[in-house]
Amino acid sequence: MSEKFSLQTASYQGPLEALLDLIEARKMSITDISLAEVCDAYLGYVEKLPALPLGETSQFILVASTLLLIKSRTLLPSMELSEDERET
Repeated sequence: MSEKFSLQTASYQGPLEALLDLIEARKMSITDISLAEVCDAYLGYVEKLPALPLGETSQFILVASTLLLIKSRTLLPSMELSEDERET
């Protein structure tokens, strides 16, 4: 099996899940991370694999969508969330 995805940017290096943990614990600001750079890095990683890792890809989508929601809340503080979104 291939090596798991690990993100390397100017402001962070390590597993994507750990990045989410840092941001949720307010030890790192979501504004320090380019979500486009995160997605581009993951797509580059997946392109090199012989097959799409469905479990890992679904985990990436979950973490990336959570990061996107956090960033949206930061940029749009008056944004109203639905009941489903608040359960996340």
